[in-house]
Amino acid sequence: MKKMKLATKLSIMLGSILAIILIILVVSTSIMTSAAIRQGVSGELSAIADSNAAQIQNFFQEADFAATSLNNYLETAYERGQEHPADNVPSTDPVVAAMCQSVIYNATLSSIGYDVENFMVETARNTVKNNAVIAGIGVMFEPYQFESSIKDYAFYISKNNVDEQVQPFGTYEEYSMEPWYADAIKAKKQVVSEPYEYDGMLILSYANPLVINGVVQGVVVADIDISAFNDLSSSNEKYPTMWSNIYSDEGNIIWGSISLDDVGRNVADFTPNQKELQQIQNGMSSGTSFNVQKVREDGSKTYCYYSPIQVGDNVWWSMIGVYASDADTMQTQTLIALVVCAVIALLLVIVETIVLIQRMLKPIQEIAYAADEIVGGNLDIEINLNSEDEIGKLAHAFRTMAHNLREIILDIDYVLGEMAGGNFQVHTRAEKSYIGAYQNVLVSMRKINRSLSSTLSEINSAADLVSSGSEQVSSGAQALSQGATEQASSVEELSATIQEISGKVNVSAQQTKTANDQTRHAGQRLSESQEKMMQLVEAMEEIKETSSQIQGIIKTIDDIAFQTNILALNAAVEAARAGTAGKGFAVVADEVRNLAGKSAEASKNTQELILRSIAAVDKGSALAVDTAEVLKDTAEQASKVVSAITEITEVSMEQAKEIMQVTEGLDQISAVVQNNSATAEESAAASEELSSQANVLKSLVGKFKIAGERETYTAQPEPSYDTYEMGADVEVGSGEKY
Repeated sequence: MKKMKLATKLSIMLGSILAIILIILVVSTSIMTSAAIRQGVSGELSAIADSNAAQIQNFFQEADFAATSLNNYLETAYERGQEHPADNVPSTDPVVAAMCQSVIYNATLSSIGYDVENFMVETARNTVKNNAVIAGIGVMFEPYQFESSIKDYAFYISKNNVDEQVQPFGTYEEYSMEPWYADAIKAKKQVVSEPYEYDGMLILSYANPLVINGVVQGVVVADIDISAFNDLSSSNEKYPTMWSNIYSDEGNIIWGSISLDDVGRNVADFTPNQKELQQIQNGMSSGTSFNVQKVREDGSKTYCYYSPIQVGDNVWWSMIGVYASDADTMQTQTLIALVVCAVIALLLVIVETIVLIQRMLKPIQEIAYAADEIVGGNLDIEINLNSEDEIGKLAHAFRTMAHNLREIILDIDYVLGEMAGGNFQVHTRAEKSYIGAYQNVLVSMRKINRSLSSTLSEINSAADLVSSGSEQVSSGAQALSQGATEQASSVEELSATIQEISGKVNVSAQQTKTANDQTRHAGQRLSESQEKMMQLVEAMEEIKETSSQIQGIIKTIDDIAFQTNILALNAAVEAARAGTAGKGFAVVADEVRNLAGKSAEASKNTQELILRSIAAVDKGSALAVDTAEVLKDTAEQASKVVSAITEITEVSMEQAKEIMQVTEGLDQISAVVQNNSATAEESAAASEELSSQANVLKSLVGKFKIAGERETYTAQPEPSYDTYEMGADVEVGSGEKY
């Protein structure tokens, strides 16, 4: 990362930030989009369920309209009969009687009965003709409730006989046995039957009681052809797995788009999960639209949307179901499209960012190249960039910096060159370039100039002093040489005497050293004997510990023998219980018991021997310890003798060394005295040579142009950096400035 270019770094950083921002936006958008899509899908499927419910509602409303019309007409006829009782009695006039003949039964009807019959027949016929969903309409009366002269009055018009002569529909005993008839009479309200097959069709009967003045007169039944439910919305291109069901108020299937074989089955048969089934039952109990997510009996995850259908006093349910894989397809596709668009947008933004950053930072490469050239010592650089932004200001700063550095370096080269040539009266030619921290460079050069000028002045003065002092050294050296010669003869006589004494002392020291070596050797042998004795004591301890361990092992063997004896005894008991079959096992048990006894006896004998060995080892160990103590005392006494002889030897050796040092000192004194004599003579000659060299040095210093030359040199105070300002001159010597 450190070696990457700035444009690459910025691209990566901005790309990462944009990627994070875009990911956050995509995630949040995806969440909101998913929620919106789920809500849209839920709304769409709920709308389909509502549409099917409304369509089913219309089917029953048409049937209910026919029944209501008949009931209203009967009420009107009943009121007419109350107002005109004669209209309820068949006419005795043959002409009138002929006009009031029933179209169903071979009987003469009253004028009210005739009008009611015509109205009922035409209403039923028109309803069957004009409503594809209604398979047939029938009107059945209680005995003698239609006409006092007719006990069984009932007719049924279906699509098969809608244009034919209306025929009676059996006797009261027959049609009163129909469940829907009996239920409607008993409940005095609308009743809907379970689906059943009639005349080759699967139908359900919607029975409405004919109630007049609180008395049930009969029943109007409308048979609804369940095949008409096939027109309900049960498929959709967007949801290939969509299906539709119509449930009764008890949760039984009235109609299903997948197969009519499921008609009559309960919703519980398709909902193995009891928690999901409870949700459905609770939703049906509420009477309002609801939806659930459930798993079918085949393990498929589905979404089901329920819409209520008001069927009489009951609430049926229109259900639209769809597999979750289909319902989530749009959501998945939308999310994929959103992610793809986001990725493409991110790539475009990153590419555009990289291009813009590289274009914007391209001038920095030229500045970086110029910086590398400056680092390499090349100050002749050109930066062709004149923008007024930060990069342009940076380029201008680099150009100015390179120019100032070039001026300063050229000026330093000029000044130092002049100073190297001996001209210390030189002046800077680029004082304005020494700004900021560069001013310290100018101050330092001025200090160097002043310091060298002062040094050369001091050298000139020192040359004069050396010239005068060398003459005094020469005369003193002559006197020193004469005294040194006289001392040399006395030192030689003293040195001979000391050498004789040194020889005798060396002989004594050598003999003392020999005695010390022999005593030390004897002490070493005593120490070795003591170590061997300690090893013997340790060996005796190890033997003692090993014997103790052997004793433990013998104890273990004794325990094993004891346990074996007990096991053999138990085996003998078990063999005795086994009778004849255990005889062989009893023999083996006896042998094992005998072996256990022998093992215990051998263990006991071995233990006695071990105890004797341990006692002997303890005795030997005590003797070894005593012997070791005696050897230890002997070794300590011998060590003291060795120490005393060693001290004597060291003292003798020290005396010999000191005599040797005295001898060497006398030799050195003799050599020094002789050397001083020679040196004094050489010093006299060197003093004369030094005087001549001082004159040469004075002539060499005279070649320099020293700033502020004076006859006498006065040391100048060290200036502080705080006294220098930009372009200020530094005073050197007596008024010259650099």
